[in-house]
Parts: sequence; C-alpha cells; structure tokens
Amino acid sequence: MKYFTYLIISLLFIFVVFILAGDYVYRTGTKVLCGVHEYHKRNTPASFYTPGKNNGPFKGSDWDKWVDYDLSDWWVDKNSFSNVEISNDNKDVVLVGWWMRNKLSYDKTVVVVHGLNTNRQDFNVILPANMIYKSGFNVLLIDLRDSGESTCQDSRHSAGQEEADDILSAVKWLNKTKGIETKSIGIHGISGGAIAAMVASVKNEELKVISLESPIFDFNKAAKDEVIYQGFPGFLWTAAYWAARIRGVDLMAISPRDAIKNIKNKNFQLIHGKNDSRVKYSNSLDLISFAKSLNVHIPLYTFEGADHTEGLLTDTKRYSEILVNFFNEKL
Repeated sequence: MKYFTYLIISLLFIFVVFILAGDYVYRTGTKVLCGVHEYHKRNTPASFYTPGKNNGPFKGSDWDKWVDYDLSDWWVDKNSFSNVEISNDNKDVVLVGWWMRNKLSYDKTVVVVHGLNTNRQDFNVILPANMIYKSGFNVLLIDLRDSGESTCQDSRHSAGQEEADDILSAVKWLNKTKGIETKSIGIHGISGGAIAAMVASVKNEELKVISLESPIFDFNKAAKDEVIYQGFPGFLWTAAYWAARIRGVDLMAISPRDAIKNIKNKNFQLIHGKNDSRVKYSNSLDLISFAKSLNVHIPLYTFEGADHTEGLLTDTKRYSEILVNFFNEKL
C-alpha cells in the first residue's frame, strides 16, 4: 500500500512539473510585443526598409546581406494611404491599420495580414501590400490584436484562433464603411497571418480567395518545430498545449487541416521558400498532398534557396507576378 501511495505521489509530482514546464513554454512561446519594434517604426508604404542584423524574419548571418536593401522602387506616394481604426463587434478590440484606396479599383480589395510577433510596419508586410496596390487593387493592412498599435489584451498570440476574428472584423469594416462585398475581398496571410487567414476562411464561408506565404499544415508538427526554434525541447509542445487548455485557450480549435477540408469553391495559393528555417517547406508539401487526396488542386510557388519570406527579396519581380496574377484571376 505504501509503495502504491509513493507511486501516486510520484506520478502527480511528475504531472505537475510537466504542466508547469508546459505553462512556461506556452507563456514564453506565445508572448508577442504589444507595440512596434524600434526597427519598424520608420516604415510606412511611402518609405520602408529591411531591418538590421539579428532582426530579420529568420535567424543567422544569412540575413546580413539584406540589411538596408533598397526597396524604393516599391514605395508609394504618401497620400496613397490613411490611418484607420476598426472595432470588433464587442467593442473590446480596436485594430489600427492603413487603408489604401486605389483609384483604379472601386471594389477589389486585399487584406494583408502580418505574422507572429511583428506588425503592419514590417517590410515583409508592406512590400506585398504595395505590390498589390500598384497593380490596381485596394489594400487594407491591419495590426492584429496584441500587435503594433492595436489593442493589447494579454501580449499573447492564439495560433490564429482570435487573430482570425480580427480578419473578420476587417472584412466587416470593408463591408460597412467602404461598401465592398466579401466576394470582392481577398486575403494575403504571411506566416502566422497565414494561419489566421485559414482559420478565418472556415469561420466565414464567403471568404474564397486566400494567398498564403509560409503556411503551416500539421499544427502539432509545426508547433513542435516552433518550440525547438525558440530554444526548448520539442516534447514540451504537448505540455504547452495542455497548459494553454487549462488557461482556457484551445490553440487547435480550428486547424489548417479544417480549412482545406472546407475548401470547396474556394481559391488558395501557397508561396514558400524551400530553405525556410522558421516554417518548414514540408508544411506546404503536406498541405497540397492533403488537398490532392480531396481532389483539390492548390498551386505551390517555390522559391529555391529562400529562407522565411526571403522570396520577396531573392526574386521580387516573380513574387509580385504571382500575387498579382492570383488576385487578378480569382477576385
């Protein structure tokens, strides 16, 4: 009996340590800056720059060659955009963004969504936004909750679950204040923004034109990779997930897999660097393979040798053509 008691106590102790370790990983791994990074503050669609060493979208010295890379060909006039604020239905989240009204397009509009722990002032958000704008579309860039200048709730991201609601708030704002129907609205989601875009497409059946840069597919696998990327042992992802559940957060309530299952009559495209060290290229391969099993074709545009979102810089012209052709054909 004494042995059994010791066993139960030991198991409870291990469980508590497991959950506490998971809670630490969850709190650390999902923490984002409620604000704008110093190296992003000078960026607007009228003038924007790549960040300095150690502040790029991927780690290591390979980023150094892009520091202060000249992107001035993609700048737009300072009168091309205006600041906007968008409230959600509950009025507890205010999203700050830039509205870029294009005289060439009355209704066709693309919402550009940034990734994890960044904001609308990142070069890899403004650059594709300007590509789309220069081709005749309206563009809306938003800071998701807990990012940039938008409402700070808890300084954490929710793996696209709550962020998807921010995309839907942006769509409703376009419906109500600009008179633009959802059928004329496309989404370009970047990395973590791609997750949110996929979740949003499940929550709103009318969102049918979705472009995804560096998306994930198998959330468990991708989350484990992210945990490792942030310096923790991969097995702690399971603990982090359950720690989040204890806190009332379900990071897998709607998964990328659900978005593909729900893809009927929708148009998706994938863009991914083959050497992506943050969101592995295999995610896109798995995604299109799963889609194929459902008799759905999703085009994947690969940038050979490119790291995370680096295709924007390694072949800017091709990247622009891929984006613009997609929205021209599908919207």
